[in-house]
Formats: sequence, C-alpha cells, structure tokens
Amino acid sequence: MINLSRAALLAASLSLATPVIMQTPAYAQVATSASDDLGMHAVVSIPTVTAVDSSMSESQIKDLFTGNFLAHTDDLARLTAARITIPEITLKISASGGGETFDSSATYRDIVLTNIRDGYAEQVTIGSTESVSQDGTTTSNSVTQDGFDIKRLLELVGLAKGDPNAAAKPVYNAITTTGGTHRGALYNCDIGDVQGTAFSAKANSVALADVIAIIDQYKGTDAPPPEALSVLVTYISDIVRGVSGGAGSVGAIACEVPGEVPVKVAISGISTDGFEPAIYPDVRISGVSVDAGAMGAGALGEFVLKHIDFNPTFDALDAGKNQLTEDWFQSNWRLLLPSFGGFSFADLDIDAPNPDKPDERLAAKVGAVDLSLGNYVFGIPTDISFTGRGIEVPVPERSGDPQLEALRAAGVTGVNLGFDVVAAWDEASSTINVGKIALGALDLGSLSISATLGNATDQLFAVNSDVAMNAAFQVMVKDVTINVTDDGVGKLAWPLMAEEQGKTDVEAYRTEMAGFAEGLALQLLGSTDAARQLGAAVGDFVTGRKGNVTITITAKDPNGIPLAYFVAAQDDPSILMGQVDVTGSAN
Repeated sequence: MINLSRAALLAASLSLATPVIMQTPAYAQVATSASDDLGMHAVVSIPTVTAVDSSMSESQIKDLFTGNFLAHTDDLARLTAARITIPEITLKISASGGGETFDSSATYRDIVLTNIRDGYAEQVTIGSTESVSQDGTTTSNSVTQDGFDIKRLLELVGLAKGDPNAAAKPVYNAITTTGGTHRGALYNCDIGDVQGTAFSAKANSVALADVIAIIDQYKGTDAPPPEALSVLVTYISDIVRGVSGGAGSVGAIACEVPGEVPVKVAISGISTDGFEPAIYPDVRISGVSVDAGAMGAGALGEFVLKHIDFNPTFDALDAGKNQLTEDWFQSNWRLLLPSFGGFSFADLDIDAPNPDKPDERLAAKVGAVDLSLGNYVFGIPTDISFTGRGIEVPVPERSGDPQLEALRAAGVTGVNLGFDVVAAWDEASSTINVGKIALGALDLGSLSISATLGNATDQLFAVNSDVAMNAAFQVMVKDVTINVTDDGVGKLAWPLMAEEQGKTDVEAYRTEMAGFAEGLALQLLGSTDAARQLGAAVGDFVTGRKGNVTITITAKDPNGIPLAYFVAAQDDPSILMGQVDVTGSAN
C-alpha cells in the first residue's frame, strides 16, 4: 500500500542520492516542511541570510529552506553568487505514532557557500552541527566540502531536468569532517575525522513531480497499476545506477556504555570503497575491541562486508516493466535477488565467563574466515570459496565426557581447526567441480573430499522449483577423491576405540582392524589387483605405518553415475559394485 507524503518522499530521495552530502545544510532534512501524512511535523528557521552578488535574493533563499523548496528548484539550479552566508539553520521535527510523540532538532551553524556559478559552488563549509533527540546529543565539528554541483544533485533526484544519457559528473570532489561526539543516557562516543572522495551522479530520466503525482493518485490503494509502479521503479533505478565514487573513511571511534559494569567499545577505523552503478561497495571495520571488565572482553582485527550488486534486481525489474503485478513478483522473486560478494573477518578473540559454570570462562579464537561468492545464476552463487584458519576450540576441563577427559589426560587442551570449501560450476561443460571440502586439525590430521559432477545444466538453477529439482536428479558423479591424513590423531583415537571394545593391546587392535579393512575391500570389489592395492593402502594407514591415504572412485561410464546411487551407497556400498573403479595409495 502506498502511503507516503510528498515531503517524506523528497527527503528520502535526497538522502538516497547523497550518502555523504547529508552533512551539508539543507538538501535532505530541511526539505521537509509543514506537516505530512505520516504524523510528522517539521519546522525550519533561518534568522538571517547574507548573499553577495547573488542571483537569488536573501528572502528567496530563506523561503527555499523554510517551506517552499520546490518553488525555487529552477532558481537553485542556476544559482550564481560570490558568497552566501547563513549563520544558523535550525530544524525541529515532531513525529507521533502509537500514542507517543518524538521530538528532535538539528542545528547547522556558520554555513558558507563560496564562488557559486550556475549552480556549482566552489566550496561549502559548516562550522558545526548539533542534533538533539531522546537518544542524546550528537555534535559534529567543522565540515569542508570541495565543490558542490547543486544542479547535478537536483538532476539526479528529478528536481531539475538534465540529460540522462550524458556522462556522470561529480556532485562533490571531496568532503572532510573533523570529528564529533555523542552524549546520552545510553552511551557516549567520540568519533574521529570523516573523509570522503569524489561522488558522481547522472541525471534522472523521471521527474520527481511525476513520481509525486503517482503517489498522490494511488495513495491508500493496495496495488497501483503496473505502469505506475514501473515509473517508480525507473526513478529509483536511475538514482541507484546513476551514482559512482564516494569512497570514505571514519577515524577512531571510542564509546562507553555507562552502568553498574561499564562497557567500553572501540573501533580503530571504518572505510568503504567507492560506489559503482547499482553496486554497494565493500565496507571494512578494523580494530574492534569490547571491554566489560569481569563480564568479559573481545576483539576483532577486521571485518569486511563485501560488495552487494543490485544490477540483477534492476535488470529483472526493467525486463518486467508494465507487468509488475503481485503475481509477477511471486513468480520472479528469485530474479530480484542481489548478488552478495560474501564477508571475511580476522583475529577474533573472545573471553567471557561461562553462564552455566561461573567459575569457568568461555574462550574462543579465530584466525581468519573468508566467504567469497560469485558468478550468480538467478540469485544462486555458482562460484563458492569458504575458508577458515586458526579456529581454536578448547577442550573443557570437566566436561563429564570420558573421551574429552581422555584427551585432556593425554595433554590435549585445545584443538586448532581449519576448513576449506571450494566449488564452481562450469556452464560450457555442464560440470560442477568440487575442488575441496576439507576439515583439518593442527597436529592431529585432516579429511578432504573432491569430486567432479557432470550433466549439471543451467536448469539446475531454474526459477521453477520443479525444473530445478528434476535437473538435480539428472546430475551424474564422475569421480570422487578422498584424502585422510594422520598427524597425531591416531595416537589419541585408537586407544579410546580399543578401550570401548574392551581391548588392552592397542597395536594388536589396530592390526585387527587393518585386516578387516583389507578383507572388506576384496569383498566389495572382488579379488582384483586394484582391490588388493586399496586394501593394503587402508591397512597401512590403520596400523600407522603410513600417515596418509588417498582413495579415488571413478565411474566406469564416462558420463558418470547418478548422484542418487552415491547417496544410497552410504548405507549399502555394494550398490556401486561393477559401476566404479576404486584405487588407493598410502604415503
């Protein structure tokens, strides 16, 4: 249901168009005036304005900011002046909802625009800003913006007519804020300098007036017609796809949450790469630390949220123009999914008391984790890499588990784990290459599996779930390789297994199990050289004579074996008899 006011739409559009320019005086927040349909009332006051050699009078500038913005957009796009000085702009907002009223205010002081020619200001400075709400008071020190193309910003949001086919132009060249603070009952923060690089934009092909007319016409309706919805989609698409650049960084942030046990939170820095058309950039957070005293502490070296590509979303919406009904969205929701690049983090260290056992502490360390996703097909990533290193898992001192207690008795106080998952789909050969699915423990051992799957057509990723399911049943397994290493786990595991079986001679038990493995290979594969080689390799590994064993299963049919056969073989390996060649080697 559409239920937006003109003022709220204007503010939202300007906010979306200018992720950093929000710190300039009045191109987003102060655009809202009078009252709207959302229970929000905003009042802007400007006591004085001084305009030197300006194409707009001082009274027109005041009128622009204090309630008649849309009437002056053409004048603003053509603005020329040597200098415009506004000592103070105050915005007061009251919002109501749920029987409550929320009041907030924002004050911008010492605003100066210099050398403005045809809507382009050479520099914009703000002496300071202060916002007050029920959450507390936030202040920002001086803001300096080099270059501000007012006309291009108005063209981006459809308030001025521009050429949507023309190349992008900088809305600003650089922006700097010299720190700030927040003081409130819930938390207090000191915020470092903010730096922003050039941010560019293209003109919108849809006028904001047309968007407002549609919203007014269909306000309160459950489903506006597809052609009306397509206009709104085009308007948003032009904004999202029309911006680029704007990389930025925030300096050190230090916060404290007051209370019986104060909590200190610090971040050494935050940075973002530049925007690309419809692509939200990587975001990096570095040097995170949390100190809650006896309640625990934590640290994180770095967290990266990788880019999110919304081009697939808008490609689908563009293709579905004038068809955007509820049924269309239900049938095509997969096409609307953006492509998420993944995430990574490093040097995670947490130490906190165990809530179940106050005299013990819970500790966790992770060296690095990285998830990378790519080559999306209808919202599904077909190129996947997921890795982890240095995942330290402590063995509890008093777990009640005899096996864990046996590990501690053997001197194992913790396990350092790592994992790898690497897989990719090759469209040309309709093949899924599972490069590795592996889990390893430092100084203990590892297990890895790789495989080649054939007949993996693009229907495997079809939007229609029935088509995708049918394609999954057609996938064929061409080969599987299993590799196991023993870097010390055998010395710990075999005594435990022998004890469970009531065996006192561990070496004799291992020899017995090696003989069983060799016999099983002959039973399943027949009395062949390959079966004997496999049995000998497994036997050498079980006895500990060799620390590594590799088993390769290859389908005799070059097209592979149905995946369902391999699934069923987990319970009955004999299903694969006669259909695969199995080889083994030990090192």
